[in-house]
Amino acid sequence: MGGEVAEPVSTRISRTVPAEKVNQFEALLHEMNTAARGFEGHLGVDVLRPDGGGVYEVIFRYRGYAEHAAWMGSERRTLIAARIDELLDDGTTATVRSVDGWEGWFVNPGYAPPAPPQRWKMALITFGVLYPVVLGLTVGLRPLTSGWPLPLGMALTMSVTIPIMTWIVMPALTARLGDWLRR
Repeated sequence: MGGEVAEPVSTRISRTVPAEKVNQFEALLHEMNTAARGFEGHLGVDVLRPDGGGVYEVIFRYRGYAEHAAWMGSERRTLIAARIDELLDDGTTATVRSVDGWEGWFVNPGYAPPAPPQRWKMALITFGVLYPVVLGLTVGLRPLTSGWPLPLGMALTMSVTIPIMTWIVMPALTARLGDWLRR
């Protein structure tokens, strides 16, 4: 098993959209999101929409750097982004910030740090939370999995652990420990 394991890459793009241009922007955003889904390695798009205009946050996720770079450098994305710039015509460009690997767990909606947290902090928090979650699920699922082969039992445990970590635990911890993470 040679080669390096690809880490997921997320890019957050921020644009300020005046209320009178929201409908046109939404149409271009839909076109952009549809185009993004057509690229290899696409994992999803999240859009944080303000009410009636304001700052839009668009988060694209890709399986690895190569797929991310293909999307970000694509002619299709560049053309749609140029049309968005033309629509907004405010002399500004999008604010773009990318993070990779575990750093994606430490970026919650409404907050993307200017720099990712220090890796030792990410490792400490991840271990401090992942260990009790995996231990608790392993013990809790033991009545169900006691006769199963270890790899199958671990697969079940991890299939429950990852969504819990991704959508519940890490966003809550990132919000709660945000000040410490930014230091």
